[in-house]
Amino acid sequence: MSRSPRLVALRFVSLVLLLCGSLAHAQDDTLLYDHVHMAVPDPQAAAQWYYENIGGQWVDGRTDRLLFGTTRIMFLSDGGTKRKPSAGSVVDHLGFSYPDLQAQLNKIAAAGGTPEGEMRDVPGLFKLAFAVDPWGTRLELIEDSQHLGFHHVHLRAPDPEAALAWYKATFGGVNLNLKGRLPGLLYPGNVWVLVTRGEAFPSTEGTIDHIGWRAPVRETTMAMLQGKGAEVTRQPREMQLPNGMIEFFYIAGPDGANIELVQRQPDMP
Repeated sequence: MSRSPRLVALRFVSLVLLLCGSLAHAQDDTLLYDHVHMAVPDPQAAAQWYYENIGGQWVDGRTDRLLFGTTRIMFLSDGGTKRKPSAGSVVDHLGFSYPDLQAQLNKIAAAGGTPEGEMRDVPGLFKLAFAVDPWGTRLELIEDSQHLGFHHVHLRAPDPEAALAWYKATFGGVNLNLKGRLPGLLYPGNVWVLVTRGEAFPSTEGTIDHIGWRAPVRETTMAMLQGKGAEVTRQPREMQLPNGMIEFFYIAGPDGANIELVQRQPDMP
């Protein structure tokens, strides 16, 4: 009996989430991937562009953030300081998956995005193409029917193996090869972290300011990370959102990565 691509994709996602959920019970320091935060001149305009051309749903009662599954894409003001394009940063680009890649590429180009090269069909992997949003963030657009929506964060580091080892030791995750080919970490929330080899500049200089994981309980997560040697770069703060209170703090990641940990209330998505 044939199965629809959507049914296959849903079953795959359910299996991945079950795997990651089981790991989280067995290893308390495996954390849910939470968000990406970008720095732009006009957060509301950028969020609207992503809503219309990339996808997602509004979240937190705000017009500067979107939800993809359990992952937020959020926008903050660059404070009038022009950021470098993300390509070459420690957080080089973001990956999004669509059922029709060519249609998505056409949509982004028509909305002011800039395609980079031609679409490629990589045997054993998937169709892929790159584009840059109007603010300089590099996007990898792929056609992975088993994993639609927000797909991955692609980092850049002189030593990819060491970087992956740090993220594994710090936040947990499942060591897997994407499609059996690309080494990476898969996190609860169904988000891959991949690393390519290369020199990188700090994320705070680029359009992707930081990446973030969920802190189930801020105090215990912070103590756990400090126990692993993490450097806290911004002390805990609270923020009241329309749908509840959050607590957050920042740590230094390898190769200049700025990383936020967020405790959300249980009824928040």
